[in-house]
Amino acid sequence: MKRILCVNDETRALEQWRRMLLERERSWEVRLATSNADALSVLQSWPPDAVIAASHPPISDGVGLLSHVRDQRPETIRIVVGEVCANENSLRALKVVHRALPDTVDGDLLVETLRRTLLMRDYVSQPQLRALLGQVGQLPAVPSVYAELTRRLSDPSVSVFELGELVAEDSALTVQVLRLANSAYFGRGQVVTRITDAAARLGTRLLRSLVLTAEVYGHMPVTPALREKIEDMQRHASLVARIASGLDPRASWKDDAFTAGLVHDIGKLLMISRLPDLYARIEREAADSYRQEYEVELETLGAHHGSLGACLLGMWGLPSTVIEAVHGHHDLALEVPHTLNAVRAVAIADRLAHAATDTEELKLRSEPLPMAVVTDPRWAWWREMAEQIANEGSVV
Repeated sequence: MKRILCVNDETRALEQWRRMLLERERSWEVRLATSNADALSVLQSWPPDAVIAASHPPISDGVGLLSHVRDQRPETIRIVVGEVCANENSLRALKVVHRALPDTVDGDLLVETLRRTLLMRDYVSQPQLRALLGQVGQLPAVPSVYAELTRRLSDPSVSVFELGELVAEDSALTVQVLRLANSAYFGRGQVVTRITDAAARLGTRLLRSLVLTAEVYGHMPVTPALREKIEDMQRHASLVARIASGLDPRASWKDDAFTAGLVHDIGKLLMISRLPDLYARIEREAADSYRQEYEVELETLGAHHGSLGACLLGMWGLPSTVIEAVHGHHDLALEVPHTLNAVRAVAIADRLAHAATDTEELKLRSEPLPMAVVTDPRWAWWREMAEQIANEGSVV
């Protein structure tokens, strides 16, 4: 259970924060403090996982409070709420907080910020993953068109036409978006040839997901000898995305599953790009020992590409559900749960995609399916769906 300490001298706002948090994440424990003195007392007896502090006086020393938290408990997530960028405390605040949120923050943004930041803290605290990140070096910046799309989508008045025009500035992205919009997965019987029509058909969330994967796979530096392998990875990612979002087509998590499927192997792409010799050795060891590559990664590096990809996506600000799905697509026990979610859907879809397309040699490396999976009636339908999608060809 995560502990969240909220600090604000305005009692009404403080209660609103508590309500917003607990309505969306009931597993958290939330405590309140109306002054720095109260907060310091709580910190001594009840160490929190995260502190959310108002930036306005007298808590601004919300910023001062968070400085104390940074010095005494550096592992604690520190979030300031308020217009820190509009006063002399702005530069100081940016040095002591993990995130700065607007005074009018809504519950969804507050909880999602906490979820994502806590996830990243938990992942990066693992020494094996820190060591792998050290080998990879500085993580690449968020792709430019995806970042601009995300920024513009924060404006409620932005139009699909504007977003389409932004994508149209990159000819490679335009081709990818038009291909997906006209695929069997999204097609409505009428071919679209204009990027704005394609954007309207896909919707803003899926448009942004496709732009992300197109930029990642198109711009990650790799040698010409690896280009065919990268294209195979992209086809696999596309297949996983379609299967994951098709396991329950009416689910609210469908779009997140699609996004996570598209980028679930981004950590492998990063390793191939930054550590080609090491990854070549991992591939050879996996083939020689009849094991999966992620198993050899764990043995050799202490962490696998799912963990590395989750860290990269967390840095880029993707939703926590997508980060969890990428992180866990090899770690989750392969079972067919009564209730699916995006995380489980991507793990199941990855296995289904491999079953539908792997060579016989690769299938020999796979672990046998648990009896609970083989006998579940949904598995047969899902496998048939996966094979049908695979036979249709890739969408991106």
